[in-house]
Amino acid sequence: MIEWELTDSERDEILRRVVLPLVFPDAPPTEEPPILILLAGQPGSRHSSAAGSLVRQHPDHLATVSADELRAFHPNFPDLVTAGAPEALEGVARATAGWLRDCIRFARENSRSVLVEGAFQDPALAVGIAERFGAAGFQTRLVIVASRRAESLLSAASLYLSNVRAGKLARFVSRDAHDRALEATRALAAKAAHSASVDRLTVIGRAGDLEFDAVRADGDEVFRDAGAALEAGQSAHLSRFDSTQWLSELHHLTDFAMTRRDLPGGAIELLVELHEIALREVIPELHVPSDGKFISAIEQKTVVRLDELRRALPREEVIDLAAPVVTPRGPERGGISR
Repeated sequence: MIEWELTDSERDEILRRVVLPLVFPDAPPTEEPPILILLAGQPGSRHSSAAGSLVRQHPDHLATVSADELRAFHPNFPDLVTAGAPEALEGVARATAGWLRDCIRFARENSRSVLVEGAFQDPALAVGIAERFGAAGFQTRLVIVASRRAESLLSAASLYLSNVRAGKLARFVSRDAHDRALEATRALAAKAAHSASVDRLTVIGRAGDLEFDAVRADGDEVFRDAGAALEAGQSAHLSRFDSTQWLSELHHLTDFAMTRRDLPGGAIELLVELHEIALREVIPELHVPSDGKFISAIEQKTVVRLDELRRALPREEVIDLAAPVVTPRGPERGGISR
């Protein structure tokens, strides 16, 4: 029987012999002060892609740390795909959380530049980390990825279902968990704007474009527009091309999901939400005549799939029949009706 819980000595041994040497390889001394970068974004926001860009901007041995990468150091991680039991996930999560704390502490105590990637759902904790690193002589930078909810929610669903298809470890992110992380990015921007411990605050778009960038040394009020820039990026409209790609990916994901009988109810609920977003937000942004054949066909397909998904929900999750129902828009360009 696989033992998922590591003892303190086992966890510390893996940290000393495996984790720290790989995350923090030997590096020559540098005259530049070390830097801490906190990279935040909700699941599906592509913050991992942003990490690569930030590493290239800071080539002086910038270590990267994230919970997703650290969990692979658990000795039984390869068996996690087939285990799927709550105790397996909890055991790996506890070990990973410990290694994450230890890596952050190691970087601070040894003046090693580090990029820490995560959702940072507690803004006070994130700013507190920046404060401790600043006191240790680090430059501190907070980078937040601004990704629209429709896009990040679809990306989170796509990653989960792609891993299910490939037989890989599939970590499901519920709609509620995603939305809590999305709200946390806004709270973090607001907290950082009033914190002297953050030297530089940056907001980048999903595609890597710069939405906001300022350094505290330029004045006490330079961060005040960061929150507005973040919300603008999170509400940016999709181009016609991006809307078409979004819809195509949603339909392909749904085609696969409808062939499975082992998906959790939350995954079906997430697809229901995405189809409602398609009808409410994405299809109208195609910017083509509402009475055109293409729009009519894609709306009808989306409505049919939405009905199928609602019927596939577990009985306790079936949507109330008295709730608003999204119907295809006609020439009058309506949206939600009863």
